[in-house]
Amino acid sequence: MTSSNISRRGFVKLGAFSAAAAAMAGSAAKNLVDAEPAYAAETGEVKKIRTICRACLNNCGMIAHVKDGRVIKLEGDPQDPMNKGAACAKGLSGIQALYNPNRIKYPMKRVGERGSNQWERISWEQAINEIADVMWEYYQKEGPKSLVCSTGGGGNPQFFSPARFLSVWGGGNFFEPGCAQCYLPRNHMEFCLNGTADTSLADGPVTEVYLPDCQTKTYVMWGVGPSYHGIASTGRIVTELREKGMKTVVIDPRLTPDAANADVWLPIRPGTDVALMLCWMRYIIDNELWDHDFVREWTNLPFLVHEDTGLTYRASELDLGGEDEYVVWDNNTNSAKAMPYPFDSSLDPAMFAGEGKSFDLPNGEKARTAFDHMWDSCKDYTLEKAAEICWLRADDIERAIKIYVEGCPNAGISLGVATDQARNSAQAAQGDAILDILMGAIRVPGAIVQNRPCYVEPCNYVVQPFGLHHPDHPLRMPEEEANARLGYVEHKGLGHWLASHIPTVLKAIETGEPYKPKIWIERSGNKLAMIGNAQRFYDAMMTTDLNVHMYMHWTTTSVCLADYVLPTAEWLETNYAQDRLNTYAIRRACTQLYEAVDECMHWSWLAAALAKRGHKRAQMSFDPEVAGKFYGTYWKTYEEYMDYVGYFVGSFYYGHEDWDWKTFEAQAPSEYQTIEEYANKSYYSHLFDDEDNPGKPVGFNTTSKRCEPYFDGNILLGLTGAIDGTGTMEPATDVYPKSNNYNPLPYYLEPFESPVEGDPGYDPKYPYVLTQGRLPVFHHGTLRNTPYTRELYPYPETWINPETAREIGVEDGDWLWLESRRGKTQGRCRVTKSVAPKVIYQERFWNPELLDSDDPNRAWKAFNINLLTQNNDECPFNDVYGTYTLRGITINVSKAGGPPEGVWLEPEDFTPWLPEYSENTGGGNAVYGA
Repeated sequence: MTSSNISRRGFVKLGAFSAAAAAMAGSAAKNLVDAEPAYAAETGEVKKIRTICRACLNNCGMIAHVKDGRVIKLEGDPQDPMNKGAACAKGLSGIQALYNPNRIKYPMKRVGERGSNQWERISWEQAINEIADVMWEYYQKEGPKSLVCSTGGGGNPQFFSPARFLSVWGGGNFFEPGCAQCYLPRNHMEFCLNGTADTSLADGPVTEVYLPDCQTKTYVMWGVGPSYHGIASTGRIVTELREKGMKTVVIDPRLTPDAANADVWLPIRPGTDVALMLCWMRYIIDNELWDHDFVREWTNLPFLVHEDTGLTYRASELDLGGEDEYVVWDNNTNSAKAMPYPFDSSLDPAMFAGEGKSFDLPNGEKARTAFDHMWDSCKDYTLEKAAEICWLRADDIERAIKIYVEGCPNAGISLGVATDQARNSAQAAQGDAILDILMGAIRVPGAIVQNRPCYVEPCNYVVQPFGLHHPDHPLRMPEEEANARLGYVEHKGLGHWLASHIPTVLKAIETGEPYKPKIWIERSGNKLAMIGNAQRFYDAMMTTDLNVHMYMHWTTTSVCLADYVLPTAEWLETNYAQDRLNTYAIRRACTQLYEAVDECMHWSWLAAALAKRGHKRAQMSFDPEVAGKFYGTYWKTYEEYMDYVGYFVGSFYYGHEDWDWKTFEAQAPSEYQTIEEYANKSYYSHLFDDEDNPGKPVGFNTTSKRCEPYFDGNILLGLTGAIDGTGTMEPATDVYPKSNNYNPLPYYLEPFESPVEGDPGYDPKYPYVLTQGRLPVFHHGTLRNTPYTRELYPYPETWINPETAREIGVEDGDWLWLESRRGKTQGRCRVTKSVAPKVIYQERFWNPELLDSDDPNRAWKAFNINLLTQNNDECPFNDVYGTYTLRGITINVSKAGGPPEGVWLEPEDFTPWLPEYSENTGGGNAVYGA
């Protein structure tokens, strides 16, 4: 490939793209296409704009260099308190994404058969009105159930826009391919148990490690790979702390850079994490390593439990005290006593009744403590049993536990996405929370679990759904419609994110039971690459009556499934806000291209169009007297939206209710509190005075105001839809009867497709276990069409241990077939000891280069492991969240004759995706105002 060829495509006109690309490539530059360093003379000065990246959910501070309205260079912001000037390939590829020839530039309408890839350009006004006409017709005929909306996660600041829109619409279904498979189980369940926060290093709550005098002694990364998912921020800080002496344990089937540098690496069999957690619990309890004072005074483990219902006793039930008091067995008086909040030091609560024993209550019933029940749940999981289940060594497990315990309470466990992608997702989140609670590693200096990061949750999502935190809001989705969300009754944990159950949505589309959604509006990249059992998803969505896709780039969702395609702005074209430790930073639009629009406006314009057609709730959403300023109204212009963001940040972080965007932008980024205030607002905050109850500590944000490792709120969630029992929903008795409802303690389930001979899920045709995991150059399904990231990783590597490779009969570099009970796809063999025997690793992949081929569907089939994964009823879902299985399924591997036809493999192949020249046109907001 010569530079003259690149010049013919107008690349040299864009100037410093080559310099930005070289900066992105780093030491890998020799593997990339040569780029011509010269560029045409330009006028004007270079402006440096401080902004925030959105290539992944880390939201690192960036500096964009802008000349003549075009972004010519990106670099990390050295003043950002988290990435401190570092930037990764994902972030630095922002220019290539922004000026990519595959941008969706204008609203497009399908003119051929669905999937034929035939389109005509239309105006924004025509697109919105035609879509709204169909929506209004179905709304009048079938009501709000006709609509299903979806989005993507991974740092998307408009994550809740579809749910917000459905509140205005009045019902319908919302899903996101992660959700129950990525973050919701941790985000909800861990908070329920510890009353503080989840432990996701990637998603935001773990900020302790960034403090200047971080005191974390031990960090357990359980399915977490900061060196891969967040190189510039999380990867950087974990590396620095490890160099300063922090010990680390990594539990991951892959030998990631974090695992390679850990004190202990446990290459666990995918899908068996809960068995290992139960082993850790047993070891800590059996060896008296738990924090006796914290557990005794600040958890519900001493409380007595109903043997029939599984609920903890209230003192009022035994005429011992009030409804807010719980019951313990007092060793001093050898009797049941009411335990007032926070603690009665005259009582000596028993932690155990003893093996096979129970306490006699005044009403004649017998009871044991919550700690007794916890011991029952984990007592069988010895080091040896866990080693056998998890394919580990018992002595390595013990070493890992000891390192964790020695660092506590100035330590903690971060749980990653891996455990959210198996049928035990809720139970893994319970196990993680319980371990930190047992060790008292909560709200103390150095602990991973802290009461941060911000005043208003969720900090990353300013555009919250109407009524998410205020159930009396007039635009909250009506209860009848909310309860009709598909799969919600069976999997009530989905209600935390107002979500529906993806497999149940697909089943409804397939069968029409209990009703059939007819319209699908989607805002994210590529559902066909991101959702389990992709063939099923494709088949279902081909039967809907209207599909609308909003995104930045053409993907298989737009080409193969959409009827209308609406251009969405790249992060360098948007304005937003983001907390960064004790500061609030700002994303500033650096340019505006084509007719691309920030997706907040897509939903606003649809709401406005529906309001004109007579939709009452849509009309209300534009009335500030109804919507309320906190929630904003819907916005007629982007400037109105920006002013709302400024107001939100100003009023809730800086105490200024008169802020607009201009005021915010003038001082951002800036501290909203000192770093000392930021740190100390969390430490021992459960002991702070309660303003509503003077003289008492505020405690934890749980029903009992203590940590609740015995989470009987899970039972109440299943029975009523609320963890405190105040919900009005009935359990789905045909699926989860009252006698077998959500469990208050974690339990282990062998993966339904098991590699263990003799297990009911064993099939000798599929002897290997498939896992996946993040890569440093991509985030979820993004950036497969930016040339330098694809040159760095042009095809999916299939990691196979040398022992397994010999067994299969394949060698390094061989092209492979991977096959499950549902389908088959390809990968390329990488023989490495960086993965355990019998475990096969391959990341999700899709091939934009095949979109213009005779069969665009090959773009999502050639290398897509989600042709192998599961979302059918054949594999049980997680009870609480409905999680389907993405990791731990069994597969077979065989040699293929070569790569799929037409896929790009060499650096020169990606030349057509090099950035193209484009003027700052003002974006969609310049051509259409609703």
